[in-house]
Amino acid sequence: MKTPLRVVIVFAVMALSAPFSLQARELSLEQVKQNVINLYKQEMEAQPGISAKNFKKIIETDSEFVLLDVRSKAEFNAAHLPGALNIERGRLEWVVPDIIKKTDRTIYVYCQDGRRSGFATERLIQMGYTNTIHVSDGFEGWVTAGYYVYNMHGEFLLSSGGYNKREPMIGNISK
Repeated sequence: MKTPLRVVIVFAVMALSAPFSLQARELSLEQVKQNVINLYKQEMEAQPGISAKNFKKIIETDSEFVLLDVRSKAEFNAAHLPGALNIERGRLEWVVPDIIKKTDRTIYVYCQDGRRSGFATERLIQMGYTNTIHVSDGFEGWVTAGYYVYNMHGEFLLSSGGYNKREPMIGNISK
């Protein structure tokens, strides 16, 4: 009779102490944000990068590369760089091996401002794509430089910052 009681007591103590141990490990929102910044800095230091202006020069002289846009489908459909292939960041690992068969192919990766593409470039390198380069200022750098973008309606120029206009948000996400 004493053994079952001990088992019940041990499980009760474990059950009651579990929430306290979880709370002790909880990070503040500021710590989480700082962790993301630190991860991003590590990724950027570890990989090759190029500005949108320098990438424009490459487009004019070299056609032996793949340009990946890792933004969402909606962002891509609104406007993208010439010749870009859209594979959203969250689908890279599953889609790229079926499309890019040569692991030594030169791959340039861009997103809106360089953050998603930085992580995507690192993932491609980890996957074994040996010649992957990050367009560090992304779509914003391209637009700010005054270069044409494309969508299903054709070629056009965007005003700097024009891609940031958004519909008003309904509701409150912070609650």
